[in-house]
Amino acid sequence: MQNNGLDLTKGKILDNLTKLALPIMFSNFLQMFYNLTDTFWLGKLGENARNAVSVTGLTFPLVFFLSSFGFGFVVAGTSLIAQYKGAKQLGKAKEVVGQFILIIIIFCMIFITGSLIFIEDILQLLRTPSEIFINAKEYISIILFGMIFMFISLSYQSFSHGLGDTVSPMKIQIIAVSLNVILDPILIFGLGGFPRLEIIGAGYSTLTARILGAVLAVIFLLKKSPHIVPSLKNLIPNKEMLNRIMKISIPASFAYSMTSLGFLILQGFVNTFGTMVITIFSIGNRLIGFFMMPAMGISNALSAIIGQNLGAQKIDRAVKSVGVSLKAVTSIMFVGCLIVFLFGGELIRFFINEPEIIENGYRMCRITSIAAFIFALSFVFIGVFNGSGHTKFSMIFNISRLWIFRIPLVFILSGRLMGLVLFQNGLWHKILLLLSRPLTDYPYDALWWSMLISNIIAGFGAFLIYKKGKWKKARIH
Repeated sequence: MQNNGLDLTKGKILDNLTKLALPIMFSNFLQMFYNLTDTFWLGKLGENARNAVSVTGLTFPLVFFLSSFGFGFVVAGTSLIAQYKGAKQLGKAKEVVGQFILIIIIFCMIFITGSLIFIEDILQLLRTPSEIFINAKEYISIILFGMIFMFISLSYQSFSHGLGDTVSPMKIQIIAVSLNVILDPILIFGLGGFPRLEIIGAGYSTLTARILGAVLAVIFLLKKSPHIVPSLKNLIPNKEMLNRIMKISIPASFAYSMTSLGFLILQGFVNTFGTMVITIFSIGNRLIGFFMMPAMGISNALSAIIGQNLGAQKIDRAVKSVGVSLKAVTSIMFVGCLIVFLFGGELIRFFINEPEIIENGYRMCRITSIAAFIFALSFVFIGVFNGSGHTKFSMIFNISRLWIFRIPLVFILSGRLMGLVLFQNGLWHKILLLLSRPLTDYPYDALWWSMLISNIIAGFGAFLIYKKGKWKKARIH
């Protein structure tokens, strides 16, 4: 049955935002289950638990980097489909989908194949501990192959979100994640006659679930959205449409790639402290991702609302939707971040019950809960920039937050910068010594403090960019 999605240029903004955001939040929650389920079961492997959890923690920033170029095209898909729907030009939407098929094929051939070839070199550059190197290579290779199917699902999701349909992608997530949850303990521990594969079993369960998700995405596109299914002529390279997609996707892709490269550098910093800090960093990323889901859901929903209203040239309604979104994020995230602040240690204990990890993780949660709240507010503005197609503003936010502020602060506050010859003597050495002294006992806590400081500065910058109002011009006019 054909599903035209919601017309977001009409009706109450809060109602539209809720109808869109709730399925996205639930979908994000389910997506988080891919890694959370792995982390939970791998944390029960006894003496191998820490190494297994470390491998999944190492995988996240690496796969994010290797797939980051593709995420920019997903942003372009939502923005363009939404704006064409708002302008009532669904014929153009078919062109968008057709060109996306070409882009996915090229992306998979170049980036994923290249990543698989050079995976050992990449792991060596990250200074991956020797005790987890082989398992990390095998696990990441499986996950990388699964990215082909992940991008098929993400592309369908972006098209549906642009149309105002967030329920169909959620249904696909429910089915795929349910399969992953079932397969994880079976393949990790070797239940029901299956071999005990441990960390590799977690990789195969995720791969199987992603293949199913991709198959369902194609079926849903054909059945529920036939009005945007491209014809053969739409599959021929279209210079005008490709240029339009590239103008939106290239800044977004660059932002994602630079962000993920930054997290790889942070992962390399983390790896130097051994598996204890790797495990804390891994669990911390998952906790933050979990509690950030409401903000991410609202931001993605706002992108569709902004896109459709700019396409329909309803600027005032677009601006009003931003205020509604900010109020919603503030109220929801305050509760979530308060839970992390007060009960972070118990949340970490759920994954792995080691006193050293719980003690250090508790300090992390006190700081990152505040940082996540500030970042959540900034995420609303990212939704505005992405929905309008002005992704260069998102690029400025993401790159400055990580490269100008967070990464330098990690090396300054941890004292690592003093190891360079340039800073071993003189005034700069004294300044760096003063700045790093509070974290002398726990230098890796610089990871959390740098996150907080960088989020405050970059968030304020995103607000100033938003207030200038250049985002109000649609990309299709």
